[in-house]
Amino acid sequence: MRVSKVLVSCVVVAAACWFTGVARADQPRDWMVAAQPGGTYMNLDVIFPGVQAQLEHRMPVYGQANELTLRINALPTLVFYESQADVDLRIVILTLGASVGFREVFHALEFGPGERYDRVGRRDVEFGGNYGKSASAFGEGRATLSLPFNDWAVFQSVNSVRVEGGRDRVFDWRLGIMRDSGALFRSDTTLFLKDRSFGAFGPRVQLLNYKLDGLSNTQVNYGFTFTTRPGLRRRNDILFISVLFGVGGTVNGLATERTYGNHLFKAPVTFELAYRTVLELAGPDVPGEDE
Repeated sequence: MRVSKVLVSCVVVAAACWFTGVARADQPRDWMVAAQPGGTYMNLDVIFPGVQAQLEHRMPVYGQANELTLRINALPTLVFYESQADVDLRIVILTLGASVGFREVFHALEFGPGERYDRVGRRDVEFGGNYGKSASAFGEGRATLSLPFNDWAVFQSVNSVRVEGGRDRVFDWRLGIMRDSGALFRSDTTLFLKDRSFGAFGPRVQLLNYKLDGLSNTQVNYGFTFTTRPGLRRRNDILFISVLFGVGGTVNGLATERTYGNHLFKAPVTFELAYRTVLELAGPDVPGEDE
């Protein structure tokens, strides 16, 4: 599949969802990038290529400016299963969080010393069915800065350090990189330009630092994120699209253009496509709006 077809498909999905919900403009389309009210919610996601169920409880702490969030999820996909528990504390515009979780990879791509691990090499292993299975536990600490400039712009930066077990020289399906086990630093920064009648769109920069063959690598990826309320339900649904390109730099002497991205594509690109519906179990009538 060519990357251009993937991008066109994303645009078509977004446009279809937009026109479906034009008449349902009572809830802001950018509600998901604002601070959320307290309550208990079930988030049901369709995430390419899988599904997710997530139970979330939010409660104010010393006033509405601060909030404690507890969360647990189950995420089965075609290539891996993941479950984790999160706790996040928002202090005005800064959110501190921690997670513990477990992942089992059904298509585990592992390469020995000297074996070709770029996208071509990974594609050969994938299509040849020479993958195995692996399981690992992980822990993560993170800090998120959400800074609204005005009614039309929000700066968001999510920074995390994850420590994960497992084997070395394996493919990370989430990030589109080859890496060793151990610590990984990740920073995702987006400047959202938003409007209640449209949603939120903005450029995204991702910084990664990880080890491969015992060597530290720092990688910068560029792309964009778009999110909106498509209106497939009257309220409380979200469409999320994010595309990242790895251009420039090297990983252990190999050009990023050769190693980064999903190996099913012929270009250094990863993308996320998800649709979420939010079910209120206890809390305000309209998530994203005050009572």
